[in-house]
Amino acid sequence: MKTITLTLFAFALGFAQSQSSTPSATTPKTAATTAKKKPAQQPPAKAQAQPAATQSIPAGAKLVETGLYRYTDSSGKTWNYRQTPFGISKWEETSAPAPQPEPVAKEPVAVTDLGDSYRFEKKTPFGQSSWTRKKSELTDEEKTYTEQTSVSNKVAEKQ
Repeated sequence: MKTITLTLFAFALGFAQSQSSTPSATTPKTAATTAKKKPAQQPPAKAQAQPAATQSIPAGAKLVETGLYRYTDSSGKTWNYRQTPFGISKWEETSAPAPQPEPVAKEPVAVTDLGDSYRFEKKTPFGQSSWTRKKSELTDEEKTYTEQTSVSNKVAEKQ
């Protein structure tokens, strides 16, 4: 029964599709109506915009690295030129160093000594994060955590 229903449904879809692709009998197209259409007019050649002048690397530019050139113009300004897939990019070189981002304050990490390994616990925006690492497999960051806690434990013991 399902097979017959699916077959009839597919036939109905195919029939409906073939009906929509044929022209309707109420709007016949004749040669006279198609002949009245004018071909699309192209704009005159004078109205077309001239292509913008492309930028090029000056002849006296020195190659700094692959695709990067440095040029000092007659007024004393130093310009950098980089060859990109989209053309040549030009910018003025500044003598001020780039601003350094401020270091992000790290969340404190609680370290517990388990004998042959350490247990690390840290609060994150997604909740408490904890992991265990063997002492022989510590990363540089984890070593700094253990050193910080050992220094704070020694200070606490003296008091």
